[in-house]
Amino acid sequence: MTKQHLPSIYLFVALACEAKPLVHFFGLKKQPLNCPFAIYKNDDIVLVVAGVGKIAMAGSVAYTMAIFSNVQVPILINIGIAGHQSQALGNLCVASKIIDVETGKCFYPQLIGNNWPESFQIKTFSIPCAQYNENCLNDMEASAFCEMAIKFSSSELIHSLKIVSDNETSSIDNINAKLVAEWITKQLTDIEMVLKKSSLLRKPFVTIELNELTEIVNNWHFTVTGQIKLKALLMRWRVLTSQPWKGFYAKDLSNGKVLLQRLEKDINQLELKL
Repeated sequence: MTKQHLPSIYLFVALACEAKPLVHFFGLKKQPLNCPFAIYKNDDIVLVVAGVGKIAMAGSVAYTMAIFSNVQVPILINIGIAGHQSQALGNLCVASKIIDVETGKCFYPQLIGNNWPESFQIKTFSIPCAQYNENCLNDMEASAFCEMAIKFSSSELIHSLKIVSDNETSSIDNINAKLVAEWITKQLTDIEMVLKKSSLLRKPFVTIELNELTEIVNNWHFTVTGQIKLKALLMRWRVLTSQPWKGFYAKDLSNGKVLLQRLEKDINQLELKL
């Protein structure tokens, strides 16, 4: 899309019943696009119905960011249902850590500021899992969402919101579309607050001029995805330090991939000091 104004918020759900209350609340309109995912939007928000599972979710994020490729540092939010050992049905939670059970990969969303929903770890499985661990949510999409989303934005603007759909006293078999829609409807105000908080966090990113970006791209080869990640990481560095990143002057950077790894490492070391 090449329109001057692009939506800044992108919501990804797995199920149509998760989408329905969000579409109504935010006044989203279905887009007449010939594509593998249902897409709804208004001027500020895009919602995508990905389908169930990691492959579907990762594909939906990549596809959507290709369509809206000109958006600068988007807010990317996964909203869906998850199981928990003891949390009450319908409770809204946010991920503080996401673990892919199959690959062992971990992702750490940055929850900056106060007044977030209660935070939990999420374990992402390829099949429904009813073996609950205390203080851990079970889902089927969050890890794939994060792994793809981080290629297009900064972790401060990437979050996974989960509504508890099953626990040790109410099994997965009891979930139905009507209940899911009702749970999400009850949490719409808090979901909106997360979007507003994220929009405030995004503002410093979109006012940054990255003079070093051109110099880096001119001296190292990056794929299209690599360039997007580079820009997001440089913006993150600038927000955290208020200074340009000068690590690209190091003589041991043999290629663009190594440069991205160095930049990411430098940022992670900064965050440990905060």
